[in-house]
Amino acid sequence: MKDMTILIKNKAKEFGADLAGIAPVSRWQNAPRMLTPQAHLPEAKSVIVMGIHHPDASVEWGGEPNSNYAGPFQIGMIPKLDTMSCRMADFLEQSGYKAIPFPCTGFWRHRPFKEISTTNTASFSHRHAAVAAGLGEFGWNNMFMSPKYGPRQRLVSVITSAALEADPLYDGPALCDRCKMCAKHCPGHNFRSDLLLESGEDKVIIEDKIYKYAKLNRWRCLWGEQFALDMDQLGRHEKVNEETLYQAVRDGVRRVGGEFGSCLRFCMARDIRYWDRKYTRAPRRKKAQVSVSTQELLEKIKTMALVNGIDRLVIRPLSEFNKAEINLPAGYPADGLFKNFAWLISIGRKMPLYRVLDDNAEYLSATTKVRLSIGAYDIAAYLDDLGFEAMQDWTPLSALAQARAGWDDMTVDADNAKVVAPAGAESLPRTIRYAVSARGETGVQREQQSMTAGAQNGMAGISRMIFCGVICRAPLAARTELLNVVNATKADLLSPSCLRGVDKAGVARVDNLPKIPGVLDFSAVLPGARSLIVLLAGFSKRTVELAANQDSEDATTYSFLQYQTLRELLWTAHDLSARLEAEGHRALPLADCTLNSFRTISPYWEFEWAKLGHPDPRANAPLAVAAGLGQLGRSGLLLTPEFGPRHKFVFVLTTAELPIRISGNSAALCLRCGKCAEACPVKALNKDTLENIAGCEVFVRNEVRCRWARSLGMIPEEGQKCLGWKTPGIPVPDEISEDKIQEYLSQKDPLQVTGYRAPCHTDTIVEKCLQVCPVGK
Repeated sequence: MKDMTILIKNKAKEFGADLAGIAPVSRWQNAPRMLTPQAHLPEAKSVIVMGIHHPDASVEWGGEPNSNYAGPFQIGMIPKLDTMSCRMADFLEQSGYKAIPFPCTGFWRHRPFKEISTTNTASFSHRHAAVAAGLGEFGWNNMFMSPKYGPRQRLVSVITSAALEADPLYDGPALCDRCKMCAKHCPGHNFRSDLLLESGEDKVIIEDKIYKYAKLNRWRCLWGEQFALDMDQLGRHEKVNEETLYQAVRDGVRRVGGEFGSCLRFCMARDIRYWDRKYTRAPRRKKAQVSVSTQELLEKIKTMALVNGIDRLVIRPLSEFNKAEINLPAGYPADGLFKNFAWLISIGRKMPLYRVLDDNAEYLSATTKVRLSIGAYDIAAYLDDLGFEAMQDWTPLSALAQARAGWDDMTVDADNAKVVAPAGAESLPRTIRYAVSARGETGVQREQQSMTAGAQNGMAGISRMIFCGVICRAPLAARTELLNVVNATKADLLSPSCLRGVDKAGVARVDNLPKIPGVLDFSAVLPGARSLIVLLAGFSKRTVELAANQDSEDATTYSFLQYQTLRELLWTAHDLSARLEAEGHRALPLADCTLNSFRTISPYWEFEWAKLGHPDPRANAPLAVAAGLGQLGRSGLLLTPEFGPRHKFVFVLTTAELPIRISGNSAALCLRCGKCAEACPVKALNKDTLENIAGCEVFVRNEVRCRWARSLGMIPEEGQKCLGWKTPGIPVPDEISEDKIQEYLSQKDPLQVTGYRAPCHTDTIVEKCLQVCPVGK
């Protein structure tokens, strides 16, 4: 397997990894059974670990004036790693192996869970995997440290059935010298011996090596990291447990913002650590500076921008702006920012003009912000690798720079500037379609200067342009340039080479679409619309099959695939729309073509933060059938020969008249076995009653029951139990009012309701009707 191992390492680098290592599953022989690779994938042989580094300035200039203010820290890194994880798993599956991709850690079991005795435990630990893969060792602060970056990297793992060649365990100089700067600077005194969970140390045994680190009380860490409580108040509390956190909320302790841990900020590996206290309070990392020309920098930045779907680039001297325009929190060292950094790189993407005020513009806006945050990270990390100082811009400066650029393609004529509400008496507001959105609360982790950039979408509304940026000191020059994100290719519009991450594409004529109640009026959405393009991406069959059924009892990876697939499909739909516009047509990406269907829980990231949820696949399925992608099964879901119902799809509505694509498979796909109805834990599908949808006979679906499980997360057996969340145990009602729904949501797990202020946060929903379907297996 040497050749495959080399190929995997090369692929990791191609995807953007700074670190890549491989561990055999035997290195987990001393781990709790439910946390081993085999508990997630029974045929597991190897674990691939990839890491990307924090730009140093994003660490050194974050966490000011205190750790509640993350500033530039980790913007763009999590979605980049998520994308890398999925692409590595796709590559492995295309090579004939099984693979389970994990997201960057964000799904937690906060309480002990069955045989797992620890708190705040990830279903699979990337830091332990990185040590097992030989990439480094643990610091006293519990964090993974590498020789090159110290603790300044984030990680992701892919478990695979491929028996790859393992990397040796790290055996170099000690990376952590027990300087205890993490303990000294923790505002909550979490490392104090009398405040540890237990006296002594945690020990991890991997082969013949023993690793030790502080036995932290993770409830103290939750104070800031999850509950976003004022870190300046934590040190006043000697005893902290779950109830202490609720009491702090009741006592009115401020919810300032998600914590950027001082344990990371003030840590650096001994041999690469130095201090420059006039520049930053944090230790600095030794790195060499590479000689590079201004032109080379500009061309590389432009290339990275295009890769990340950016169509406008503005580079301006930071001196053109002033402190008042940055909107920094009181106490932030703004003078030092202007003294030590010279340039603002602002990147943007023009958004399509939506005339109908439904949620489709916000779906695209939310995920485009995430996409651009990856671009900002890539540029900052590139400059950092060359030895320059750069950090992702979390201030309003990028918006100001774009506004001052005077783009002449942002003008809208009077007719197109008019917006209308969705037509039809059956149209429902989002507050009903996705009940969580009716709650006035905002997620507690997202302070004004967001730690993730994608989170800023939640309250941002809809804009004609999305932007992000980088603040840096490097030999740059001013530039204002429109970039052409459309590939100069003569390839067919819907060929695989033009559609990243799309497995199937189909086209339906708008005037031939079936008459389906509760669907958008496409002529109002886009006057002159001729064609509806449907883009579909399949899920990993093994990931779906194992979700919540394997020894780890985990559904994290399935939930991750849901939002990552929707995210990447919308990115591709946006680029396809841009190509159509460049060819003289109008085009709009659409995530949801329905007016009144109830959305599925979005457990995490932009579709949760923007309170959009995921579109109902059954309600949108007839349009995909009309585009020739498959057939309706008895479940009402779209069935394809390749994936059965295990997929996601989005749309592009366009004025272009495109050739219709007819599916070559006319044989009935649905076996009429009824397994979908039998598996549903709330019996939402009625096997004895059929209804006709777009000419197909499907089981009648009880919307109250389906909503109870899929949209509200009230049924543990639907996957919600996998992270140990508590449910109120209320029987499924026959009818339900919107007021009652909010009352029931408030009775969900207090960690979700009070802690995250999001009652469906990381509810890992597994639609059993989809999971058990035999088609496409």
